[in-house]
This record gives sequence, structure tokens and C-alpha cells, in this order.
Amino acid sequence: MHRRALLALPAALPALSLAAPDATRADLLALERRVGGRLGFFALDTGTGRTWAHRADERFATASTFKALLAARVAQGVDAQRWRWDDEVVLQPSDRVSHSPAFDRLLPQGRATLADLVRGILVESDNPCANLLLRRCCDTPAGFTAWLRAQGDDVTRLDRWETELNENAPGDPRDTSTPRAFARTLQHLLLGPGLTRASQARLWADMQASTTGLKRLHAGVPAGWRVLDKTGTGARGAVNDVGLVFPPGGRAPWVVVALQSDSPAATDTLSAVTAQALGLLVRAWS
Repeated sequence: MHRRALLALPAALPALSLAAPDATRADLLALERRVGGRLGFFALDTGTGRTWAHRADERFATASTFKALLAARVAQGVDAQRWRWDDEVVLQPSDRVSHSPAFDRLLPQGRATLADLVRGILVESDNPCANLLLRRCCDTPAGFTAWLRAQGDDVTRLDRWETELNENAPGDPRDTSTPRAFARTLQHLLLGPGLTRASQARLWADMQASTTGLKRLHAGVPAGWRVLDKTGTGARGAVNDVGLVFPPGGRAPWVVVALQSDSPAATDTLSAVTAQALGLLVRAWS
């Protein structure tokens, strides 16, 4: 069977585990109690179709994790020949918002390619680069949401620009997703038929180059495992990490989404919760 078809196959398989085992669920609840917040977690083993879920259908602010999907939207447009990776976008000082490491390096040139901007959002989670890509490839956040609907995602939504989308106000559905919906869309785009293999390889390489998640999913796996991830951090304990986890021995990757909210704890403490939750999964599935 062709590798693309093989990777897409688990989406059609029945879930082998709809929730975390009781003992592990108790550990997850203990993690939540320790930090006084909510932890949403969903994992899919693309080799077997088994899943592992905790608060998987509750809404959480996505924060900058949406940038992984935005990068895929740009890549899909390249695949469809709507634009090219070397197409240029004009940069203006007025485009700058907070957290702009890549944008600040590119601004003196007065322009940047789509490849530059995508690298900026995946490697350094650059906010003005994200806004520029939203305008260039989606027109508005609502246009991005419409594209998600075309991918079969009826849950994930983007309503605001950076940096307002990180507000995470209580009960606000704007700029949110659920762990299950986000994971299924990641699977479609990064492993399945949503993108060509060339575009997937490009996004994998940029995600691999990022160091923003070293205390999150990366810290939850043993040595020798590979993690490609995109983090997001917002107000009120929105400390997130999403991506692909590759067990050793050539096993199929896992799609993992960890989203948090409502905790007053420090970011490093919540990052450790993400790592510990993935560690529980590794032990459960190893």
C-alpha cells in the first residue's frame, strides 16, 4: 500500500481506547488538581488507530498552536499553485506586534518570502509573521476558519489577530478548539492527504528546528524519541503543545495535542504538566 494511503488509514479505524485507563486518568486528575486548572489531552497512534483522551471534547484557547495549521494553509496553496514559496510580502513597521524575532530580522529588507514567514511562525512563533500570512493567504481570521471547515474541521475557529487571540477569557469560544478536533486536523494535514509529501516534509523540518517546546512534549519522551511540535502560550494558563511524536524502531507516529487553561501556576510549572502527561501516555503505550 502507498505510504500516504497507509498513514491516512487509521482515521477510518474504530478507536481502540476512548479514554485514558482509570489508573492513568487518576494521575491526570491529580496533575490538574496540583495546578488548579484544566488539561485537555488527545493522542492518536496512527499505526494502530488507538486513541487516548482526557477532556478531549472541551474547548480550550489554541493560542499560537494555530500557527501549525496556518503554515499548512500556506503549504496547501502552494500545492494548488495559488502562490509559490518564494512569493514576497511587503513588510511595514506598522505590521509589528509583540514577540517579533523573525519579523525584526526581516524588516530591514522591506519584504519577505512566504517561506520566510512560515519559518518564522513555526520555528520562533513570530506574531507579526502570522498576521501577514493570515492577510496574504486567508484575508481574515474568518477566512482561515472557513478553510478549516473545508478540511473537515467543524470545531476549530480563529476569530482575532495576534495578539488579541491569546486573551482566553472564561467561557469565550473565540479562538478555540478541542484536543480531538485539533489532532484530527493535524493528522489530515501533516500525515494524510491534506498536503503533498513535499509540503509535509518542509513543515516537518521547520517544526523540528523549533526549540520553544523543549520543556513540554519534548521533555515527556525518553531519549531516542523524536518530537515535532508547535507551542502556544496565552493568558489564564493557556500553555499548549501540539505535534507528532515518533517512537523508536520505525513505529508509526502519534498525533498528540495537549491544551491547558484556568491555572494560576507559572508557565514552567504548566509546561512540566504537559511533559508529565505525555510521560503517562508513553508508559501506557510502551
